Amino acid sequence: MEHTLFQTKLSSLPPSLVVGVLCGVAFSLWLAIRSKGGQLPYPPGPKRLPFIGNVLDVNLKEPHITYTQWAAKYGDVVYSRILNQDFVIISSEKIARHLADQRSTIYSDRPQSPLYKLFGVERMTFLLTYCNEWRAHRKLLHLSLKPEAVDKYQDLYLTNARRLLDNLKQNGVKFREHFHLYTGAISLELTYGRRIEGKNDPIIAMATSLGVILSEETTPEKGGLLMAFPLLRYFPAWFPGLGFKRYAGASKKMVRTLAERPYNTAKQQMESGILPQCLVHDFLTHGDVEEASAKDAAAGVYLGLSTSAAAILETLVLAMILFPEVQQKVHAELDTVLGKGNLPTFADRPRLPYLQAVLFEVLRWQPVFPLGVPHATTASDIYEGHYIPEGCIVIFNVWAMTRNCSDPERFDPKRHLTPDGQIIPQARQHHGIHFGFGRRVCPGRTFAEYALWAAAATMLSSLKFERAKDAKGNYIDIKLAFTHGQASHPLPFECSISNRLD
Repeated sequence: MEHTLFQTKLSSLPPSLVVGVLCGVAFSLWLAIRSKGGQLPYPPGPKRLPFIGNVLDVNLKEPHITYTQWAAKYGDVVYSRILNQDFVIISSEKIARHLADQRSTIYSDRPQSPLYKLFGVERMTFLLTYCNEWRAHRKLLHLSLKPEAVDKYQDLYLTNARRLLDNLKQNGVKFREHFHLYTGAISLELTYGRRIEGKNDPIIAMATSLGVILSEETTPEKGGLLMAFPLLRYFPAWFPGLGFKRYAGASKKMVRTLAERPYNTAKQQMESGILPQCLVHDFLTHGDVEEASAKDAAAGVYLGLSTSAAAILETLVLAMILFPEVQQKVHAELDTVLGKGNLPTFADRPRLPYLQAVLFEVLRWQPVFPLGVPHATTASDIYEGHYIPEGCIVIFNVWAMTRNCSDPERFDPKRHLTPDGQIIPQARQHHGIHFGFGRRVCPGRTFAEYALWAAAATMLSSLKFERAKDAKGNYIDIKLAFTHGQASHPLPFECSISNRLD
């Protein structure tokens, strides 16, 4: 019976993991007798099979669901092993902050995944290991991305938000494309001082394609497979289960183009004295900058902001359609504060707490990074009597942290408000889980929040989002479904966008 069950589970795996399992039995026999000697026990977790660990237990399409189920069964700190790679999943915000903040020298690393090098992103700031190169990047980014520096870019956000509004009024069917154009335009000008070349800007199109590839193909679980069996990286892409390698060459080429082309143009403009205020301007003004570090730090900021913010705006629209009573309350607040027909400025932001609560709830309801970006330990550690090994991949389970509330699948902005309608003081800190932990917090958080607020306030001041209708006038159903991968965004859906001021 158990043998039959094992065969059934094995047959359901992707071919790449079947290859890994078979290689594991032949190539990794020593794992079965690996011992921690006199060390303390690992944290609790699911029972592991010899050789392959918990490969058969993880939903590879939605690992956050598996990890959250484990948290309910075993607790907020769970240990698992996939092949010969140790994993610890943290499902408590309090524990995550304790480890990432108070033990940062241990928990600030990134997994040295072969996938990152294969896809050409190993030098992106958010994927760099805890090394001198990462410190150089952070030093550069600190020059330009301090929270107080965002004010000088307010006109950039508002100008592009109003251009987004015009695009949605003219052709609402293509709202996804408009969101990518909006976030790409802001990111491009913020980073390189470069204005977009129309709606088909090649850099924005390339970044959008690259974001999809990286989200779907560079997951921790796939990385764990190549870390366990390094020889697989030398197998050809046509080998069963290694189809993801077909995207690696294109990804690497796009990464280098994004890092080189806009930076080199900005540098030439700097030398000619015509480069406007932007990150690269700050880098080059600073003087003592290694060019390779500057290029990769800038590309990381551009790619991170342009792709994730667009996904959040798609989720916002989906929420407004599925929960029309929330949209009505946002409209009422905007009309009261701005006056009907007026567009917002950042001076209005403190007077729009319900809109801010809606944006907090969008990320709580459907986190764009349900498992964050994985960390790794630089040394072994002991937490509450349990052993966490060196080189362990540490996953901060953001999805589980956002489910620690009543009726978590209900979209309810009031969760973030006091009885008198103001933002709860601790809401902003909790919201920070979507931007990372400890020393690996996203340096561009404030800039991303400004971009999201400008778009949301501007759109909802004038527009109404509803279910689309078919040719017979019947409403088209919307399925609540999201993509799989490190980043999550809604699957394509139709909507009707109208000017509510007409």
